[in-house]
Amino acid sequence: MNLHLEETLRRNLRKTPDERIETLMAALRDVEARGQWPQVDRKAKEQRILCSIRERLSRR
Repeated sequence: MNLHLEETLRRNLRKTPDERIETLMAALRDVEARGQWPQVDRKAKEQRILCSIRERLSRR
């Protein structure tokens, strides 16, 4: 697991439920922005993009 995410989870235990959700969402957005999302998810995203491109090309 990402060290940044582990530290966020530890600090999150001391917060209210609403604060926990916001902190976790921010951490996930940060991980995604840095390109550290799991490989499986990246492959799924690439597949969706390729399908979208194929659909657009087939409409021409």
